[in-house]
Amino acid sequence: MFPLGTVLFPGVHLPLRIFEQRYLQLFSDISETNQDFGTCLIEKGHEVGGNDSRFSYGTLCKVVDSEELALGQLGIQSIGIKRVIIKKWLPDNPYPMANLEILDDSEDTDFPYKQKIIEELERCYVLLVQMGAVQPESMNIKILGQLDLFSACSLAPLGQLDKYNLLKLDTSEDRSNSLLSLITSERETLAAMSRLQQEESK
Repeated sequence: MFPLGTVLFPGVHLPLRIFEQRYLQLFSDISETNQDFGTCLIEKGHEVGGNDSRFSYGTLCKVVDSEELALGQLGIQSIGIKRVIIKKWLPDNPYPMANLEILDDSEDTDFPYKQKIIEELERCYVLLVQMGAVQPESMNIKILGQLDLFSACSLAPLGQLDKYNLLKLDTSEDRSNSLLSLITSERETLAAMSRLQQEESK
């Protein structure tokens, strides 16, 4: 297991820079045995050094590429495969280990409320660009229609706890409904912030 401060959804790429010795050992073991690894959101604590508290839902990941970096570091390119639920944490040996249940679900490009979700994502993106929070090239709006639901959740400008709550939902209907509600609320907040920013600049 590789606990993180961010939520990963299935189908989404995850680049990692590995420098802790225990995780260098983890990815060495994965390379030798051709195994996958799991990631989950850290509830309390830090990514570095251990002694963290972790949430129960996560994502199984596959390494697709790796390269040695300077100073004993490792660059990893991975992708989320399936949602998992952690049934039991095992002692670190030397890295975090757990018994997982793999959740057999998938999200295709046809999901409930898709058009409304895309419209809200576009509006959030435009507001963030206007506020100078992101660069115009940070999102390709033209590809939004090709997204599956997990990718839409990943792109949404939401906090990690909101994304975790989306990850753990069991059905596309629930996930779509919750995503639409969350990004609509976020868009309203961004619009209010943008108006305030414009007023202060006058």
